Amino acid sequence: MTSHHSEDGSPPTTVEPVIDYESLRNRDDIPFHEQTDVVGEEIVEQVADLADLAGAGITNRDGNLLFRRLTDTCSWKIPVETVEPGKDFATAITEHIRETIGFTVELDAIEGIWDIHVRTADGEKTASRGFVIFSASPVSGSYDLAAATPEGDPVENAGWFDELPAGADEIPGTDLFID
Repeated sequence: MTSHHSEDGSPPTTVEPVIDYESLRNRDDIPFHEQTDVVGEEIVEQVADLADLAGAGITNRDGNLLFRRLTDTCSWKIPVETVEPGKDFATAITEHIRETIGFTVELDAIEGIWDIHVRTADGEKTASRGFVIFSASPVSGSYDLAAATPEGDPVENAGWFDELPAGADEIPGTDLFID
């Protein structure tokens, strides 16, 4: 994979831009997971309205994983950001982390892609949602959340955890970073 600088001046990364995660389906170096569930029509409609997500697992020197809550009513989850069609997953998550947590990160690798499909029992209605999960490291080498300065609206709370926090929303790929 090549290094690049994004147009917004963010730091170089070893991960190529990802616009179409489907194009990575047959890569030997990127795990591609597919899941299909039969659900009610209302769930298919809900999933159809959801954007794809980019996520990042950031572990500190002690092996603890960064979880965050955007608001006081949100559940804990690894940093994730919606990605609209035609946009870059890598840029979306690095900008989100810089703006909401205050870390400028380098994406180390694409750890996996999850292509989740839902359909009605009769197969007439379908929808899908993609998740591209990266591993990332702070460029500064500092994992100090108290010293981090978000460039946008900060998260409600962020913390390092050695296990899944109570009530966490375990998006696909979270388990890759928890022992």
